[in-house]
Formats: sequence, C-alpha cells, structure tokens
Amino acid sequence: MRRVGVPTLALTLALTLNLAGTAAAQTPAAPANPAAPANPAAPASALDNYASAAATTIIAEQACPGVQVRAGQLTTLRLAARVNAGQEAILEEKLRTRATQVRQQLAADGRETWCAQALAAFGPAGSVAKGILATGAPIR
Repeated sequence: MRRVGVPTLALTLALTLNLAGTAAAQTPAAPANPAAPANPAAPASALDNYASAAATTIIAEQACPGVQVRAGQLTTLRLAARVNAGQEAILEEKLRTRATQVRQQLAADGRETWCAQALAAFGPAGSVAKGILATGAPIR
C-alpha cells in the first residue's frame, strides 16, 4: 500500500480541483451552505464529507484573500475518513464533482459572502471542522 503524504495530497487535490474548475459552468448550482452535501436527502459518507471539506477549503485558499489551508488539519480529516488506496478513484471523482459545485456556489454568492461562509464552517471556530482554514497568521 502506498502512503500519500501532505505534499502529494495537496498537489493531488489542487490538480483535481483545478481540472474541475473548467467544467463549473456546465452543472447545476450547489446548496447555499459551502459544506452541505449535493443531495441532502442521502446520508453523507465519510468520503463525501472529506471531499466536501477538501474542495471547500482548497477553493477558499485560492479565492479568499489572506486565507490558507492548514494542510496538517486537512490530512487529519482525511485520516479520520479512513480513505484507503482502493477508494482513491472514487475520492477523485467526488472531489471533482464537489469542486464544481463549490465554484458555482462561489460565483452565485459572490466572493465576500462565500468566503465568510467558508471561514465560518472551517475557520478557527468552524461549525463543520475547526481550524482547517487560517487567516492572517503564518501557517506551520
């Protein structure tokens, strides 16, 4: 089994999310909450939750001034989701889908509103996961 380290994980997520950005205009809009699953009636799996958090936080780092992803916290979330090597292809597809939805929501809400929601969900006092996003302070 191959272990994916933080630099490899960050690069994989960034590439996946950047590839998904080009298709953003072709799919329906996502829910208003940046961390909400695409289908609220279906129970979200740990993989779905991780994909949503990863897509939201990485796009927040790209779109929101002064916001940085704390890679260690995101890796901890991935470990908690127990992503194994056999799930990588499924995870990549979930990341692409969720990134498209997040980008559409960002466009619909506007950067200021969307960034505030992302920070509320994943910032230091995050309602979904605390401390994945940081602002203003150097990231270790």
